[in-house]
Amino acid sequence: MPLDRRQITEAALALLDEVGLADLSTRRLAARLGVSSPTLYWHVKDKAQLLDMLAEAICEDAFEIDETQDWRGQLAQGLHQFRTLLLEHRDAATLLRDRLPGPNRLAHIETTCGILLDAGFTPEDTAGIARLLTAHVLASVETPARPDPEFQHRLDGFPAVKALGPAFARTTADDLFALGTEVILDGLAVRLK
Repeated sequence: MPLDRRQITEAALALLDEVGLADLSTRRLAARLGVSSPTLYWHVKDKAQLLDMLAEAICEDAFEIDETQDWRGQLAQGLHQFRTLLLEHRDAATLLRDRLPGPNRLAHIETTCGILLDAGFTPEDTAGIARLLTAHVLASVETPARPDPEFQHRLDGFPAVKALGPAFARTTADDLFALGTEVILDGLAVRLK
């Protein structure tokens, strides 16, 4: 059966989820597809092109924004949808951070910029806010460092941090995303006035 881009992309996404970005290779992908590396190179010229294909596949679903909401509600909806896309695949945030946007991701950026411009933000603010929002979502899906049991001993000279230890431990990635989204949107509302 001949290979096509969709088949290659689906196999590559499955491999990404299985082994992670660091261990993803065209050689492993060829083996998963049951073809030789030269056969795969007829369709994908190198790992960079493969990574671009993966980034586009992750961003394939368009945002469905309820335009009856105000700008704040529309942005929140888009941020949640973007985060959901990233959570579907291992290392998606790292992949998107490292690749230039293709048409699918540019469509997401276009949606965000349109909401901001329609709300009345300046072009300069819109460009910066769009990047800030992207950074917020990308950071919200990264795996935090594992707690070190010896870490508690390092906090003796830092009473505020030590007192907040239980609060830090209870705060989930979902909590941080929700809080960050609220704080950013509150700040944007003040800036827009």
